[in-house]
Amino acid sequence: MTDAQGILGVKVDLTLVKGSGLVAKDGGGLFGKAKSSDPFIRVTYRGLELGCTPVISKTLDPEWNHSMSFSLEGRRFRADEDILLSIYDKDKFSKDDPMGEVRLHLSDLMHGRPIDKMFPVNASPGCTKVSGQVHVKVAVTVRRALSLNAHEAVAVEDTRLAVGLGWDMLPGNQAIDLDASCVAISRSGNVMMDETVYFGQLKSKSGAIRHTGDEKEGDEDLGQGDDEIIVIDVDRVPHDLLAVFFVATVATEGRTFADVKGARIRLVEWGSGVERVRFMPAMGGAHTALFMARLARDGKAWKLTTIGEFDHTARDWGSVMPELRAYMGDLVPGIKVNPSDRVAIMHKGGTIRLRDYCAAPQLPQTVVLGLHWDVTDGVNIDLDASVIMLDANLKQLDLVFFQKLVSSDGAVRHGGDEREGDEKGDDEKIFLELAKVHPAVAYIGLVINSYSGQELDDVKDAGVHLFDAATARDIFRYEMTNTKELDKHTALVMAMLYREGPEWCARIISEPAQGRTAHDNVDELQRYIKRNPITPLPPPREFEGPGAGAEMVRKLTASMAQAHIVQMTPVAVPMGSPVIAEAVPIS
Repeated sequence: MTDAQGILGVKVDLTLVKGSGLVAKDGGGLFGKAKSSDPFIRVTYRGLELGCTPVISKTLDPEWNHSMSFSLEGRRFRADEDILLSIYDKDKFSKDDPMGEVRLHLSDLMHGRPIDKMFPVNASPGCTKVSGQVHVKVAVTVRRALSLNAHEAVAVEDTRLAVGLGWDMLPGNQAIDLDASCVAISRSGNVMMDETVYFGQLKSKSGAIRHTGDEKEGDEDLGQGDDEIIVIDVDRVPHDLLAVFFVATVATEGRTFADVKGARIRLVEWGSGVERVRFMPAMGGAHTALFMARLARDGKAWKLTTIGEFDHTARDWGSVMPELRAYMGDLVPGIKVNPSDRVAIMHKGGTIRLRDYCAAPQLPQTVVLGLHWDVTDGVNIDLDASVIMLDANLKQLDLVFFQKLVSSDGAVRHGGDEREGDEKGDDEKIFLELAKVHPAVAYIGLVINSYSGQELDDVKDAGVHLFDAATARDIFRYEMTNTKELDKHTALVMAMLYREGPEWCARIISEPAQGRTAHDNVDELQRYIKRNPITPLPPPREFEGPGAGAEMVRKLTASMAQAHIVQMTPVAVPMGSPVIAEAVPIS
């Protein structure tokens, strides 16, 4: 997350005073020695020409006394690049001859006093024999975005903006999977799934919000210190969308934000790359989810409000849906929130306890595993969903598939074979009455097969969700994001349900395999369980009774209401001066 100490750009005041003892390029005739030059300097930065001095004819000691000013910020600014002073001999009838160059290291200019000195001329492309010096005066003004504290707000005027999120690991820590999500909330205070973007859905239905993708390692920058970037075209946002929340979560089991040295969110004007504001929440503590900020409509404009609060158990944005809705109490008066109204948005390898995501203290009578897949170029592949039932010793007890639609204990029922995979919604459904599952069954594996033997190369999307059959309310969702793994394979071991004492839990497996029917994948499910033994989950969430939702709304609405507006004006300071960006209330 290195970002030149928060510097978003610089203003450079440059004076090229004179040259002394420069190399001669003219006047030697065909075989004679050159005696003079017509020198000028071209100033460039990262290949972009910023200005030129006048040409001073027939001299090796030119006096230019030429001043220029320019700003480097946004996409143009890199603190580790050089301002290049390229010296040329002007030729009227041929290409200008290079005479050497001087490099001004921008990083050196930002940490000292204004410079007034002679710089030696160095060799440049096309000129290895150089001589002389150049007298340069340069002063730099550093520009920083306004740095916000928690519970501060700023008006946003840009129509296309990017929100960059970055983080640094503590020294010695292995990289962990951190995710940034942008959760959309409607004017009625409900989550808009189609407009929410995250690792499993990189583009909103309207196309107004786009996610750059999931950086699993947390050690690669997509921009100036940004591990993940979310781009929002506010003019294209649906009318019913009232706000979006930016949430960071630790997906890796057993890891928390205690392993993270620092996190940051910054607001950038997307066209120019110019940073507007940034927020660096305090780190520390064994937390797993961070509520970073909210971007909400404010009349005809928008307003960004920082939050900086944590949850200590959630590892995905769906697990904090009640809290996100409760943060909307200042914009949706009278909003009612059910603390149990959450859904697990799962990763490969992710594990949950089903009861933690149910609307009641007990599991629904019937839950449904719905599977979906899409194929490219209109290719029709005969795909089948099947269930493998194993005991605690991983011995196969039963198998439910298109040739046996009901398990022997009657607890698992296949909804039938949908061969084309082109219907909207779920392509196949498996109905489960978990209370009726035979006590000997410890694992229920879910497998997808290509019965025709066609490889799964043409599958572009695949996913599974578990929902309450009576209410259609989701318990968990999983979208496979790297379907390239399916190339040259004919099966996918998708997920499994398993017992943990009296509880039922779920784990996403999402591993490609070979096999035309689930019979061929029993051994692969067995091997997976042996390689990935079950580890105990944290204690169950306590079921919150009446009044808990209202208290959540009261508390989190008060958190948002205390935010005061600050002026979004970049802070400019002379080189070397301390930078203090203070919030200035707007009356």
